[in-house]
Amino acid sequence: MKLLRIGRCFSIAATLATLIASPALAEQARPWLCRDKPVFSADRSMEYQVTARPGRQWQIFFMQYSPDAAHDGFDIVNSRAIAASGDPIAGNLAAGRYFAGALYRRSGGHWICPGYTHDDRDPTRLGEVSDLCYGEDGPPCLVRLEVRSDDRLAQPPAPAP
Repeated sequence: MKLLRIGRCFSIAATLATLIASPALAEQARPWLCRDKPVFSADRSMEYQVTARPGRQWQIFFMQYSPDAAHDGFDIVNSRAIAASGDPIAGNLAAGRYFAGALYRRSGGHWICPGYTHDDRDPTRLGEVSDLCYGEDGPPCLVRLEVRSDDRLAQPPAPAP
């Protein structure tokens, strides 16, 4: 009886330790709650490149707004972990309007919205859709998201009859 009781206590303790350490219970990022969600759009496909200064774990989220969507009307349509090593990541987005949020992980597993976002886009640069900068509480720019229209994916105009 005593052995059975000790075994049951050990089993419960092991189960609790496993659940507490489980990544499934880790804090989840909620970019739709960030106050600043820069927006960009294009009528053709887009390419993006994200770079971060080494040292902190960041994740970029691309969201679209729909009044009936979960998360206060925002649907996450794409999300990527940004390499803490500073190596750039790249990808493609379909034509449309996107809200972009970059969050960083603080000790304890909590995801934090940056206190600083700024669009450094230069309207004279051909094909540049957005050049977003994210920082913890102000400059310097810790994460840079560059978005360009993807002319290679665009369909050429149809010839006139």
